[in-house]
Amino acid sequence: MKRNGAHALTFSSPALVKGELTYLDAACYADRIVALCFLPYIGLVSTEMIDRQAERFREIEAALVMVASGARPLHRVWIGHGEKPLTPVLADPCGRLHRAFGVTIADPARRCHTFVIDRTGVLRLRVSHDFMEQDLTVLQELIRASQRTVAGERVSVAEARASCLLV
Repeated sequence: MKRNGAHALTFSSPALVKGELTYLDAACYADRIVALCFLPYIGLVSTEMIDRQAERFREIEAALVMVASGARPLHRVWIGHGEKPLTPVLADPCGRLHRAFGVTIADPARRCHTFVIDRTGVLRLRVSHDFMEQDLTVLQELIRASQRTVAGERVSVAEARASCLLV
């Protein structure tokens, strides 16, 4: 299981990117902050919400990458759901990513597990949360605070304490 402070940007996996099936390598995210979000099951949230949240991460110069749980082929997952997300969704049919990050595939709590990886590829924060606007906004605020701290901008005491999680 990857631990905070360990190199974590090492995936190479089949993925659904902008609705197309392709192969995605972690090298695409070099020099970017990545929020790697493991969804307990695909039908948990709408594609519109996934894409809206991904856009909010892009606005703060971070990338949201989803990981689908289960062995069902990605191109078939959205057949009954209508539109496919534009946000990258990694397939993990053998469960390698789940094992590497210590995420159980059959999580009874139905919560997302998100791992924030810094620009150097190091795991900085792990969070278990609901895929809701409020929970993701807090995560985005933590990323913004860490970026301001690194840039040498003035931050509040609370932001400085929060940013130490990601710096």
